Amino acid sequence: MAGFLEKLFEWYDKNARDFPFRRTRDPYHIWLSEIILQQTRIEQGVPYYDKFVNVFPGIHDLAAASEEEVLKQWQGLGYYSRARNLHSTANEVVEKYAGRFPETYDGLRSLKGVGDYTAAAIASVCFGLQHPVVDGNVIRFITRHFGITGPVDKAGVKKEIMEVLMKLMEDVSDIPAKLDFATSPPRYLATSTFPGLFNQAMIEFGAMYCVPRNPECSACIFSDSCHAWKHNMVGQLPVKKQQPALRSRYFNYLVISVKGREGFYFRKRSGNDIWKGLYEFPLLETKGSIAPQKLQSSPGWKKLFGRSRADLISHTGDIIHILSHQKIITKFYTLEIKEPSETFGILVHPEKIAELPVARIIEKYFELYPLPGD
Repeated sequence: MAGFLEKLFEWYDKNARDFPFRRTRDPYHIWLSEIILQQTRIEQGVPYYDKFVNVFPGIHDLAAASEEEVLKQWQGLGYYSRARNLHSTANEVVEKYAGRFPETYDGLRSLKGVGDYTAAAIASVCFGLQHPVVDGNVIRFITRHFGITGPVDKAGVKKEIMEVLMKLMEDVSDIPAKLDFATSPPRYLATSTFPGLFNQAMIEFGAMYCVPRNPECSACIFSDSCHAWKHNMVGQLPVKKQQPALRSRYFNYLVISVKGREGFYFRKRSGNDIWKGLYEFPLLETKGSIAPQKLQSSPGWKKLFGRSRADLISHTGDIIHILSHQKIITKFYTLEIKEPSETFGILVHPEKIAELPVARIIEKYFELYPLPGD
């Protein structure tokens, strides 16, 4: 497999994209980038990484922040449990390890929110440990090149992929002797180890060249050894199970103001869900799309308002927000009440709303319907 690795390293050295987290072996920065880039496109994630490093330069700064401050910086990335775990892990590393990340795979894996992928990334890039990272890009590249045709969600197939990667990573130790790195070192060798470079190169080749649809296989550096290309199977690999249909949910947000006062009511979301700790307008969830008149006569409306009168001023059309397993269909109702009431939450002045961490669906509302003066 040495020929495979030589081609891979040479390709990566010439074609790798320059990202800030590829210029460091600092475990804090590598960990931060990996958490941010989970389930996030790299083009979207890099500005968040830069912002986090600027606001929280080191792990002690992140640990010292409040959860609300962390959620605010995270706003827009989604999957907010990542931000809560990020904050929790920062405190754990500071309190348990004096601000230094564990230097073993198992030690890294024990940290909250750190899975196999992130632990392998930190272990290989920062400490030179031979632990392959396995993401969708790597799976696609490996299954095509080596002709792994089983469903990739099956335990046996996962094991086969890992065995191939481990064999490749073991051969990485022979690479320095085969390539003339003494006179022409790889661009990123100073900020990574050879196991780290291998992992980064595998991900990068899958992301940039061995892409899901219409890869340029005829010009690929691996075309002479790729099983899928030789057997006309590129479009068939990797084999995946069918994704379940999205569940539709119907949210009716109530944008409540008090007559003669500035501001709107917000509630801090509790419960153990993905938006825990974020602020939102009072919410009525219904089983389906509902007309304004029916919403006003619904049990949820009556429970919220009781005998209080709320004047309906306007409402939006449907605003759609897609999560991994849910499709949230949302309407926003602008209401005015005569007297303030803590029943609806806290009344937030318009100038303070931007300081609240909110879910992306609330951001969408303000983008479509800006507050006066915005």
